[in-house]
Amino acid sequence: MPRKDVDRERLRIRKPAPSAGTGVQLVEQAFVVVTQAFCPHGHNLVGAGPTAFEGYPGIAIWVGDGRTQGLVELSPVHGDRTKVGPEFAPGTRLRLECPVCRAELPLLARCTCQADGTLRKLYLTADRDEAYVIGLCDVWGCTRSRVIDGNEILSEWLAGNIRDAE
Repeated sequence: MPRKDVDRERLRIRKPAPSAGTGVQLVEQAFVVVTQAFCPHGHNLVGAGPTAFEGYPGIAIWVGDGRTQGLVELSPVHGDRTKVGPEFAPGTRLRLECPVCRAELPLLARCTCQADGTLRKLYLTADRDEAYVIGLCDVWGCTRSRVIDGNEILSEWLAGNIRDAE
């Protein structure tokens, strides 16, 4: 079915409680904390750097734009846009890598923030299950990064929040 045929008024993105074993924890029914996130080679990036956010270890990502590079730590608290590390101009496209093995984070989908933006994958399970991922946009300042649990990827695509990878 073409996306234009989707009934957007009735479309609801399913947001169930986090699945067991995914490295996502619901804290006091108030906020979601990512407690583990793996690169394509299986390195856990939560706690891979020294920074804590609200007492929770950050998600460490090695980023670079071809001129500047360094470790950026993201808050693991869903909805908190706090990050620590080098700064880039808003809209700068970055290469996102594992800070341990320097593997580039794999492509999930194109982002809707700008023409060349893409969502890159961090896996929420140690076995790197494709159904449980974090989509991180590689455009500095984009706020469309998201936790995708289960089959929400289809709902997100139908809603137009993400685009085809190619």
